[in-house]
Amino acid sequence: MSISISQPFQWMDSGTYQDSPLEPLVRDEALAAGMRDQESSPVIHLWVYDQGLYLGRRDARLPHLENALRSFGQEGFGCVLRSSGGACVPLDAGVVNVACLLPDTAISIDSFFSFVADLLRVGLRDYGTLEFGEVAGSYCAGEYDFSLHGKKIGGMAQRRTRFGSILQLCINVDERPRGEWMERFYALAGLEEMEENHKPIPRIDGTTVGSIAGLTGKPVTVDDVKARLLATIREEWPVMPAPFAVQSHLHQDAWQHLSQRLHLFAFTAKELAAPDWKLPK
Repeated sequence: MSISISQPFQWMDSGTYQDSPLEPLVRDEALAAGMRDQESSPVIHLWVYDQGLYLGRRDARLPHLENALRSFGQEGFGCVLRSSGGACVPLDAGVVNVACLLPDTAISIDSFFSFVADLLRVGLRDYGTLEFGEVAGSYCAGEYDFSLHGKKIGGMAQRRTRFGSILQLCINVDERPRGEWMERFYALAGLEEMEENHKPIPRIDGTTVGSIAGLTGKPVTVDDVKARLLATIREEWPVMPAPFAVQSHLHQDAWQHLSQRLHLFAFTAKELAAPDWKLPK
């Protein structure tokens, strides 16, 4: 799908995070806050979080969420309640996260999804033909799951801000037991105890999830995927690599907005594993 942009995309890679899992989301929010006019440059922001559970609002209803998060904290997972849609997604050093940010708050939800789906079809074409549509039984299943050979390798979620629109997605690059992690997480958190219409997801089947490396049989790395995304996407759209930069006051405002106004909690693995840790009420 064609979207009219007046400036090239700025391609920013902010690296790998291991401290607060809220930080990369704050940076996306701050980038969007800087898009105060239609002449602002759109941004493609790449990042990695090693390792954490990125919860959706629906997951907050799980009856034993605190116990599940404490258990995963002891295994080295942090957690964050994110502001975009969907349910829990596990992130690790083998997952590339990409945020597409547009200085446009009027674009329709479907148009934005379709545009980023086109970016992905081009960006990942070296690894096979992507299929879009819900992968039943996968974690955070939705209409804009994307898969290879019938197995989900990622999904997308949107967020609108005052000055810009953000579409966040994750791509499973190397092979890790992410589906098994989510089966165990939801079992510990009490998914099966909930009434059907209150469940954050209907069910979880870890075998529905895969990765680029696992499904292609090639030793693909995160750096490989980042490089191929840039090389192929810039063949079709104007893209200019740039160092990550955001104004400090926008970063501070974004942190306060997400943590205080939207009440998004975030904890490192060390914090979750502490004997006195409790889930915020």
